[in-house]
Amino acid sequence: MASGSRVCPSCGKLNSADDTSCFYCKKRFPGPVQASLGGFWGEFSADGAPGTKLMALICIVVYALLMASDGPFRFELSLAAGFKLSSLLRFGVLFADLVYAEPWRLLSAVFLHLGLFHIVMNMFGLVGLGREVERRYGTARFLVLFTVTGVLGFVVSQWWYERLYGSSPPTAGASGAVFGLLGAEIGRMWGTRDPQWKRQGVNYLLGAIIWHFAMPSMNTAAHLGGFFVGVLLARLFEWEKRPERRALALRVLAAFCVVASIASLVLSARSPVWKQQRAFEMARGEEAER
Repeated sequence: MASGSRVCPSCGKLNSADDTSCFYCKKRFPGPVQASLGGFWGEFSADGAPGTKLMALICIVVYALLMASDGPFRFELSLAAGFKLSSLLRFGVLFADLVYAEPWRLLSAVFLHLGLFHIVMNMFGLVGLGREVERRYGTARFLVLFTVTGVLGFVVSQWWYERLYGSSPPTAGASGAVFGLLGAEIGRMWGTRDPQWKRQGVNYLLGAIIWHFAMPSMNTAAHLGGFFVGVLLARLFEWEKRPERRALALRVLAAFCVVASIASLVLSARSPVWKQQRAFEMARGEEAER
């Protein structure tokens, strides 16, 4: 028999830890998956952390629009891209050398995800880490940290793919920025002389390497780029003697990051590139039907 107790989420009364339903209101307790999702939603909807909520909301809205645009409306469960290339281009994916003609894709790609598993994993990481980082440094610094690590993670990714393969495959996602939040935690521990910072940093890097070999489609270069930029930014934040002096400048910069994020998505949607690709896909489909 399990020891301890659990609180009924419906009526708030204590029950035995091994009960499957509440003794008082008779409602069944949520299973592990339902409890996990419920905890995620509770963290998301709780008071505070407006920057984390805003970044997560943009990602969710973009993914919903991507599904609707791809037609017919469907869920893409895989991590690797399964949507039409034209739909991905419409919502800001990084691809080949397109970044040189449309550099805003370094930012729009942060909010685009290639599958349901992809966005769920990143939203769990964003909400869990983002709330902690935002509480510690404030909303303005969080927004700057998230945006800068996401963009520079893709800068590293573009350099890496071009150096090794000559061209970048379609890539997108907030994971570079999420790893930036991980890096910020290490930077904070380093700045406060927490003796655990080296061990935690090594653990995070080993985890990234293991994931790289377990799932080769993951953009490890963007992860590592975002991580190290996050470490450096948090270290700079910890060096600040009087952070209130830069409060106004940081708020202006954070507002610019939000406006630039939305503008990058609008510019991608207005780009003729995705329309040309959609016309090509339709023509190819018509030929296949003949």
